[in-house]
Amino acid sequence: MEGNQMLLACIVCVIYAFLATSASAVGPEQVHISFGYQPSQMFVMWSTAQFGDSTVAYGTDQFHLSSKKSGTCWRFTYGNPNGLQYIHRVLLEDLKPGTGYWYYVQTSGNSSDLFHFTTMQSGAGWSPKVLVYGDMGKEGGSQSLPSLYKEAASGEYAAVVHVGDFAYDLDSDGGENGDEFMRRLEPIASTLPYMTAEGNHESGYNFSHYINRFSMPSNSSSPHWYSWDMGPAHFIRCNTLSPHTQESLLSLYLSSYSTEVYFYSYFSGWGISQQLKWLQEDLAKAQTNRAERPWIIAYGHRPMYCSNLNRDDCTTPKSVVRAGLEEMFYKAGVDIILEAHEHSYERLWPVFNETVTANNYIDPKAPVHLVSGTAGCREGVDPMLGPKGPWSAFRSWYPSRHGYGRLEVVNSTHVYWGQVVDGNMTLEDEIWIVQHSHGPFN
Repeated sequence: MEGNQMLLACIVCVIYAFLATSASAVGPEQVHISFGYQPSQMFVMWSTAQFGDSTVAYGTDQFHLSSKKSGTCWRFTYGNPNGLQYIHRVLLEDLKPGTGYWYYVQTSGNSSDLFHFTTMQSGAGWSPKVLVYGDMGKEGGSQSLPSLYKEAASGEYAAVVHVGDFAYDLDSDGGENGDEFMRRLEPIASTLPYMTAEGNHESGYNFSHYINRFSMPSNSSSPHWYSWDMGPAHFIRCNTLSPHTQESLLSLYLSSYSTEVYFYSYFSGWGISQQLKWLQEDLAKAQTNRAERPWIIAYGHRPMYCSNLNRDDCTTPKSVVRAGLEEMFYKAGVDIILEAHEHSYERLWPVFNETVTANNYIDPKAPVHLVSGTAGCREGVDPMLGPKGPWSAFRSWYPSRHGYGRLEVVNSTHVYWGQVVDGNMTLEDEIWIVQHSHGPFN
């Protein structure tokens, strides 16, 4: 009997040692990329269970990765007791424009799969296409992911813009939920630069998961707002959450802002004022460059307008987000505003101060808002059963169907937008926005 007990104990020890060794030997995972500070740069990030070196091997020949670059590794524990706690980041530099690169990441001798990305083209003579969506959960997102995998593998797109709300939530289950979400995202985000904005579901632990898991080309003192150029557009990303309720040869100006500065105490005393100051400076700079980058496209999580029935900020005539940002965007001549938060799709007519300037998109005299929060999450869809505002041109909320947007900046005067329903990738809505005279609307 004693011999059997000892044998059992030995077996248990061997199994425990094997599991411990396997856990410590887990290789890099959750690989994702994003644009760097310059068009010739690319951030590469991944996670591991153990501390180790951070190395990317890369090159234009998949059979001969002639370059290597090292980066940094840090431990991420705040709100992440059960997740992989070591985050790695490498900034690749001096990349050639419009060039395909193969790469893998490596930590402590363990390597990832081989991945591929294509850098931005130089000049204004190209038409970048971007995938756009928000509000994707770990479970609900499974309905959109198969189509997005196909889109990412098609080679047609230059980037993804995820307009807030990830995983539902990144910090759930002590970070395990975030890890699994990032694993599912890897086939997309390892190939297409994954450009992000935080939403209300990233607010846990003072947005620590969002700040640690993603790296954006922030040209400000905060990771919550930044801008980048691509093709004929400038993209702005800033924050719409509150305590109270780089240089490019291209011609597209994109800016990411945070709506959450208007809704969370984390930003109290600094978020609103710092973001507004940065926005004013960034938009002023964009105005001087409009001959080169005529389109200005902003994206932030919470909409300024919506016709949902859930009493969100966008459903009230006294919207905090609208009061904080709308006039500034109008005066700066922001052409398009990409939003999410509402688990539905809605396309607006050009609108300012609740007044529709035209029922078409030919030389609009106000920003065009596009709300695409239908990527899928556990909370389901947000109904649109009531009357819609005069600014609502098209709306959709399928209870069991999810989707995403396709944005193509064709040239200096034309932008194409289409909203896709997942599964068979059916196009449910599409428009052309034509602007011959970019500039302040007032």
